[in-house]
Parts: sequence; structure tokens; C-alpha cells
Amino acid sequence: MARLVIIYGPGQGLRLELQRGSNTLGRDTANDFVIEDPTVSSRHCEVEVSDFSVFVRDLGSTNGTHIEGKPVQEGELKNGQKLRLGSVEMRLEVTPPRIAIPPLPLPEIQVQKTLPDGKPACFNHPDVPATGRCSQCARCFCGQCIHELRMVGGKTRWFCPVCSGACQLFAAPPPKPKPKSLIAQLLQTVRISLRWKPPDKGGSP
Repeated sequence: MARLVIIYGPGQGLRLELQRGSNTLGRDTANDFVIEDPTVSSRHCEVEVSDFSVFVRDLGSTNGTHIEGKPVQEGELKNGQKLRLGSVEMRLEVTPPRIAIPPLPLPEIQVQKTLPDGKPACFNHPDVPATGRCSQCARCFCGQCIHELRMVGGKTRWFCPVCSGACQLFAAPPPKPKPKSLIAQLLQTVRISLRWKPPDKGGSP
């Protein structure tokens, strides 16, 4: 925010709130800011306001435009410096914009729950025992939640459903029984046949 405060001349104490871009000053009512003083020209000067500077340009005035007492055709006007148009003197005041950042709500902190027996519960299903823990986010999950990935060579890896970190199971799953070959099945059938005995009818005629 930039403004010119009249410290000497008509309207002393008046604050001219400058807009971003071009601002014209002079006696003519077509100007952005009208200064009714005989020493000020109809279109006296232009004040250009940007995000980083305030630039003054004389528009061919009769009595000239002065910054800190020095006549200028164009030049930068800095915060606190005096600008004189004819006999009217002003001071530039620049205040930084106020940026209000609304407070953001704090994210809800979810706590890992445990079951009555003290064992960790599944993070997604608080009533279900967890079967593994994520090594990255430390959350515990049940077998329904943990993502299982079978690797080449028969190995299996488990991953967290939240952060995709590697999960460590609390207990290794029992090995699956290997299917018996056809020969093994035949041998087992033969053994069962050899061990079979006819039922004893008992008694004599």
C-alpha cells in the first residue's frame, strides 16, 4: 500500500491513496488526484506504482516536479521521501500488505488400538487382531488389509495398505502341504491294502 500525504499546501494532511499502476496528479478534474493550487499544472505528473517501486514522471509541468528538493523528469520515489509539485509538498508512505493466513485445522491423530488381551488390533478394524506391522508407518493390520505379493521363485512379501511400506508378520504363516505325486499316492494305497484284514466271523459251525 502506497499513499502521498500532503504536508504543505491546499489539503494539508490529506492522504492520497495510490492505486497499482498509473496515477495522475494535477489541477484538471480528469486527473486521478486533483490538486487545486495555482503552482500546480493541469496535468502535472504521473506516479507509477508497482509491487516493488514507486516511479514519478513529470508531464511537462510549468513549475516542475521535485524529489527531495531536486528537479526530475522521472525518477524513483522511495518510502519517506518528499515529492513537490510547484509549491505543494507531499511525502510518500509505503506500508507492507497484511497477509492473513487462516488457521488450518489440525489433522486428527489416530492411535493404534489394542485388544483386551493386550495384543495389537488392526488399524482399520479395531475389533480384529492384527497379524503384522508396517516397518515404515508402524501401523498394525490384519491379514485382510495387508497386501500380499508373490515374488518370482515362490517368495511372498507383504505391504502396508496405507503407505505401501514393507510389513513384518507377527508369526510366519504355516507352510502349505506339498501335493503328493501320483507314485506316492499309489504306494499309500498299496500300504493300506496290505494292512487290510478280513473281518473275523467268529465261532465254529
